[in-house]
Amino acid sequence: MKDLIARQLYQPAVVLPLLLLTRLMVTLDFNLAQVMFVIMLRGSQHAYQFALRLATARQRSNATVKHLPCSNCC
Repeated sequence: MKDLIARQLYQPAVVLPLLLLTRLMVTLDFNLAQVMFVIMLRGSQHAYQFALRLATARQRSNATVKHLPCSNCC
């Protein structure tokens, strides 16, 4: 059991969120209200960008023009 826990703790999916949360808490002086506010704000930003990408993909699939220039190269 000890080996299983030790192996799982070194997984990036476990370690990286813990490090990010720790850094955020240290930055905000361990104020849980501010930490939750920042986490909710970041989550809403990710949800907005996901919905925007989904809407853009739907518009492109419904477009009559097959080629739409991307904003990165044009």
